[in-house]
Amino acid sequence: MSPFASLLENNLASVQGILPELLVGAGFLAALVYDFLAPKDPDRRGTGYIALVGLLAASYVNVALMVKLQGEPATGGRPLFNGMVVADYLSMYAKFVLLLGTFLAVMVGLYARELYGKSQGEFFLLAAGACIGGMFLCSSTNLLMIYLSIETLSILSYAMAGYLRRDRKSAEAGMKYVIYGALASGVMIFGMSYLYGLTGSLDLQVVAQKIRGLKVVETQTGLEPSTWNGAVLAVLGLVFVGFLYKIAAAPFHYWSPDVYEGSPTTATGFFSVVPKAAGFIVLIRVTAAFFPLGTGTNTSGGTGGTFSNTETVFAIIAVLTMTIGNLSALGQTNAKRMLAFSSIAHAGYMLAALSTLDDERGAAAILYYLLVYLFMNLGAFMVLVALENRIGSTDLKDLAGAIKSEKVLSVCLIVFLFSLTGLPPLAGFMAKYQILYKLADRNQWLLILFIAGNSVVSLFYYIKLAKTVSIDPQAKQPDPETVNPPLFPMMAVASALALLLLFFDFDKVAALCQNAAKSLLALHANQPFN
Repeated sequence: MSPFASLLENNLASVQGILPELLVGAGFLAALVYDFLAPKDPDRRGTGYIALVGLLAASYVNVALMVKLQGEPATGGRPLFNGMVVADYLSMYAKFVLLLGTFLAVMVGLYARELYGKSQGEFFLLAAGACIGGMFLCSSTNLLMIYLSIETLSILSYAMAGYLRRDRKSAEAGMKYVIYGALASGVMIFGMSYLYGLTGSLDLQVVAQKIRGLKVVETQTGLEPSTWNGAVLAVLGLVFVGFLYKIAAAPFHYWSPDVYEGSPTTATGFFSVVPKAAGFIVLIRVTAAFFPLGTGTNTSGGTGGTFSNTETVFAIIAVLTMTIGNLSALGQTNAKRMLAFSSIAHAGYMLAALSTLDDERGAAAILYYLLVYLFMNLGAFMVLVALENRIGSTDLKDLAGAIKSEKVLSVCLIVFLFSLTGLPPLAGFMAKYQILYKLADRNQWLLILFIAGNSVVSLFYYIKLAKTVSIDPQAKQPDPETVNPPLFPMMAVASALALLLLFFDFDKVAALCQNAAKSLLALHANQPFN
């Protein structure tokens, strides 16, 4: 068989593994054609409905693939397209989170007043396209594919941020997102180019194996660990800058508050879940490849030397991120900006678990947190969209007394805020508990104290927002001509119930997360040092 025929056969055999992406892409193209051929639809809701069909079909196929892989988490998945991406349980789980987040964001966008009469259909196309980029990012095992996926996700996100072109804040948000994102991408690809120069490969596993091999020197007694060359550490630092930017971790978080506040509220909710989840998945993949944290040995049982310095670096970044996020949120007077700093703080909580990837429980804690975070944070933004429809603002002074006009939505917002704090019996409590349990197993008591202290601090501003909408006197009368559709309270109640279900039915969801984490560790389990 000729090399071309072999390559073609391999690519055709790999198509099944990316069926969810293809279905979202098919929905994207169908929605694009509809949006072009149906100029009489002023709100372009038809475009959104078609995009939703594609997302639903992709979700169904993705769940079917997860069921098929459920009994094989230890295999590490199947490489596709000559190792560019991988079809494993981790990627399928992550795709489910992204598809669900995008589906909810598009559903909310269908009835977001701020998007009316502004070529609304294009917004749904941007969301679906960004979702495709995020899905490929979650399964990428090649540095070039990682970069292309990040750029696909980022460029479409820039357009979503600046979607309200005649709104000064939205235009400013889009511009800031582009500038910060371009800088982070440039730094990251600069580091990746050096990795390619050092190793002669773009495959993540090959690069990681060769880079980790640089840490071993031959002595009279055999192979022993040595200190990494400072240049190698600097190169890896450049690469990780791009990932930390994507999840808004300190000190690369400065873009987040302005972008969240200026973007359309629907887009802000999307940013808080989909790009962040995709960023964490690729960060977990790269970290697991380069640094078997917490054990001092490589994942195949060989001598890899101590990685306590790297573990400490992640712990410091986690503490800075959660502390800066929570302290900055205390004085905010805009709900979107407050939740932006809250999102930074939650990235810090998940980064704390990233420093404990010595077994599947560390990664599983992050995966469970991402699913819970989707419902509680996107649910909060969902309520803000509905309140903004009637009040026309997300400033706290204008949201005062909102419970008088939107009782169900306001109660659901309070539930989401309590879950974000980490109070039982809501899933936010179990999400933090899993991280704390893993940290306690690693005897990282100082990090546990920081998480507990920051959770107490966060309670102050979450209670402040809850008090504003429920107890304070009504400051602004809602527009009597604008009535939210029943879809908003139905989705809000469903999200609140999901948080209760994820708390009481914790074991089943935790098992899924552990299967996904096992597939990640299995992928890197047999990487001996050179």
